[in-house]
Amino acid sequence: MKRSTDDRNTLYESSVFDLSFRGTSNDLSTVKVYTNRNSFQIEKQISFDSEYEPVTSLEYFAGSVLSSILLTLLEQSKRKGSVIEELEGVLNLSLENPLTMVGVKGYEEEPIIRKISVTVFLFADMEDHELDDFCFGALNKSPIYNTLKRSMEFDVVFKKLL
Repeated sequence: MKRSTDDRNTLYESSVFDLSFRGTSNDLSTVKVYTNRNSFQIEKQISFDSEYEPVTSLEYFAGSVLSSILLTLLEQSKRKGSVIEELEGVLNLSLENPLTMVGVKGYEEEPIIRKISVTVFLFADMEDHELDDFCFGALNKSPIYNTLKRSMEFDVVFKKLL
């Protein structure tokens, strides 16, 4: 699609899609996030307790990243006539300085997500080079991937299921 280079004739909505979310904390211990039509509640940013069941902020974030990549692949597959027959992904995330988050004395460094690695396993009846072209072309249409790859080490590997 060709776009106008004249800013006066370009609609804002054709180049930018704005979203807005609201968060509240009526009990001062949890946050309820409201989207346009739904809401969800989060109790913790992260939990180091293996028995803790609710979804944390970091888990929502990681799930959002993984689902965005998989959904982008599926959407592009449908546009090409459903070339993907099976799909699964695994995300690994490295959080630096996690002890700062729990208040351990002597740890003052800012916690930061330093690296995300995603491995996507997929079955598609395509030659290897065609599959690579399709996958990396589709990946370039993921806004979450495109944003994060500029701010951290972010690897995505595609593995063809035989």
